[in-house]
Amino acid sequence: MAQTLHIYSGTFGSRENACQYSERQWEKPEPDDSWSDEEYSAWENRNPAWLLRRDLAVAFLDSDFIETIFGAEMIEYLDSQLTSDADRQKLRTEIPQQADTLVLIMSVALNGQKVSLSSTSPLQYHGEYAWRLSA
Repeated sequence: MAQTLHIYSGTFGSRENACQYSERQWEKPEPDDSWSDEEYSAWENRNPAWLLRRDLAVAFLDSDFIETIFGAEMIEYLDSQLTSDADRQKLRTEIPQQADTLVLIMSVALNGQKVSLSSTSPLQYHGEYAWRLSA
């Protein structure tokens, strides 16, 4: 089965802000031996928080197959991941110039689910593209 990339862009101002949205977050402080069973259970129920997964409303999303790319070289990195020159050109014109972040979701992150992804509040969805797998 051919692997694909779902491509999103957004403006977050920093890699840290982007990752607060795109990656799982664990509340601090983490429990230690001084926490009661009830406090520990409540902490477990709240963690991890993951805004991207919540907004995508998918049943399964594997964080190992999501990349958050921040900064000036994100388009060059994206170019290296795509198989088609036409896709590279399309995305270069479609991704807003003010965008400072790309979030790339590899199709394997969805574990074979048939999903209909779309833009979220902070991210614009650009579609699904053939992915150039590294050898």
